[in-house]
Amino acid sequence: MRGRKPKPTAKKKLEGNPGKRKLNKREPKPKVSAEITPAQIDKHMKAFIDLYLPQVQAMGIFTDADQAALELMAVHYSIAWRAAEVIQKEGLMLKNAFGWAKHPLLQVLRDNSTAFKSYAAEFGLTPSARSRMTVPEPKEFDQLEMELFGENAKVAG
Repeated sequence: MRGRKPKPTAKKKLEGNPGKRKLNKREPKPKVSAEITPAQIDKHMKAFIDLYLPQVQAMGIFTDADQAALELMAVHYSIAWRAAEVIQKEGLMLKNAFGWAKHPLLQVLRDNSTAFKSYAAEFGLTPSARSRMTVPEPKEFDQLEMELFGENAKVAG
């Protein structure tokens, strides 16, 4: 396959279909679950999932088929944070047989931060990815609708 990889239709809809091209109506629509439970989880992965899963679900682009990608994103997040904690304790430089050298975990931090960022962009969780997205504005109700239907007007719209 040549060229750029296609954007998911849900993401195009959130962005307002800027190219005005025909949307794929036959794109697979995987099931959407409320929970995600990775097989192995540590405190950083749990914190990440607790914070970001509701956000990607609210954007309407997360499905069960995306679970593995979100889990890997959580793994990279966790590894990067664990490396950062060790670097914080031990310092940026370590003394070895040849003198001072940069901490080897700096590369682990860099690699996992880069991998995390690429997953985050896929889910629209970076500022530049969000700047390309638009969400539809909620319908405004006029005074007559509010008087006639009250709070039910918001649900009906």
